[in-house]
Amino acid sequence: MSTTTASSRNHGAQQAGLSSILLWLWGSAALVFAMAIIGAVTRLTESGLSIMEWNVFAGTFPPLSQGEWVRLFEVYKLTGEYQKQHLGALDMAGFKQIFWWEYIHRLWGRLIGMAFLIGLIVFSVVRLRGGWSAHKWLMPHAIVGFLLICFQGFLGWYMVSSGFDTDLVDVSAYRLAAHLGLAVVIFIYFIGLGARVRLGETAFSFRALWNLPSLLVVLIFLTLLSGAFVAGLNAGLVYNEFPTMGGALVPADYQTAALPWYRNPFENPTAAQLHHRLFASLAAVVVIVAAIAIIRANTSTSPAVRRWAWAALIVVIAQYVLGVVTLLYAVPIPLGAAHQGGALTLLATLTLLRAHKNETLTAPVQRPAAMTVAQSRITSQI
Repeated sequence: MSTTTASSRNHGAQQAGLSSILLWLWGSAALVFAMAIIGAVTRLTESGLSIMEWNVFAGTFPPLSQGEWVRLFEVYKLTGEYQKQHLGALDMAGFKQIFWWEYIHRLWGRLIGMAFLIGLIVFSVVRLRGGWSAHKWLMPHAIVGFLLICFQGFLGWYMVSSGFDTDLVDVSAYRLAAHLGLAVVIFIYFIGLGARVRLGETAFSFRALWNLPSLLVVLIFLTLLSGAFVAGLNAGLVYNEFPTMGGALVPADYQTAALPWYRNPFENPTAAQLHHRLFASLAAVVVIVAAIAIIRANTSTSPAVRRWAWAALIVVIAQYVLGVVTLLYAVPIPLGAAHQGGALTLLATLTLLRAHKNETLTAPVQRPAAMTVAQSRITSQI
């Protein structure tokens, strides 16, 4: 009886640990998702250059005096965005409107860092006391995750600092793509780590990494990066029609003489939009075909894999339609933000599909009914 009681108690502790770790990892992913939406609104409202300083601690608080507001406004006036778009037309009231979106964006970034750090500290303390032993593999990954968050903060400032270039009216599209790309990497990383914890995986396998869902994740990620250049170049405001561009599949200004060929895809708005259309169309077709193939596969495919394949099929169709509608209406703020959120939703869906697909591929053979207590615990967690 005492052995059974101790076993039940240990099992309950393991389940509590599992729930806590999932809350930490997937909660952090949810915060990153919200950050991406806030960032999209910040960009679409042209608020990103309203704060041209980076004070990690002092910047936590908004301006508390009129003199501080005036000082920040004067710094903003040094940007090419103000000098070429808002010179003499933007007053203090207008500046405050764009300021608050960027302030919320930065404050949310601090929240992500603090929330993840608190979780990392709790995890470290429990591990030092001998708890959560089944998840000891997670520690180096968690440290990498925190370092990525810190680097993302630096990359955000590096992106904003490009606004001091008076030849630009927006931040550098290259730096914007890097900033968004790293945010997506962090998001996928946390989703994937949570899935490994949930499914009871303890060892990393390169063989399991490169399967069909993994390739789909890479394809959608590249599509998202091409969309980042569309955003950075305001390319969604040209050729608001579909499927043609100016009545042609390839518009006349696809290649401009003002740019060398190797810079044209990343600095010519027309080229950026065409490439995003092509990436999105290719990605949609591939994901749809792959999802249908998984759904219609033989009975060895697990129900969880089928469910996530269905989810991927639905999300990719919705995302593609949303992208077309967003383009046709010249990127209104709600649709633009929703389109970015849809991309992350699709990536999360494919990441979870990949995790469950790996579980199916690496599933152990059926064990005898007489299992040890330790084996029973692991099975109950999975």
